[in-house]
Amino acid sequence: MKSEVYRFVYTRSQGLRRSYDVTLNVTRLESGLFKYSAWVHYEGAFKGNGLLYPLASSNADDVVAEARGRIEDDIERLAGVVE
Repeated sequence: MKSEVYRFVYTRSQGLRRSYDVTLNVTRLESGLFKYSAWVHYEGAFKGNGLLYPLASSNADDVVAEARGRIEDDIERLAGVVE
């Protein structure tokens, strides 16, 4: 397995419009499939992981964009994330 970690800040466009610190871990399994895990924090407090579903993309660049898009959407909808 190969794993890469990405960090970014995402600001909600609704609600309290907080900026969340996101750590995203994307892993390629031996089968060639990808999975991801995310940790969302606000001012150092853990706020959730979002909803983790399998990724559909099959190349590394698309996988990162897909995973990031999913966690950003989860933050917007507060799905698996507490404001």
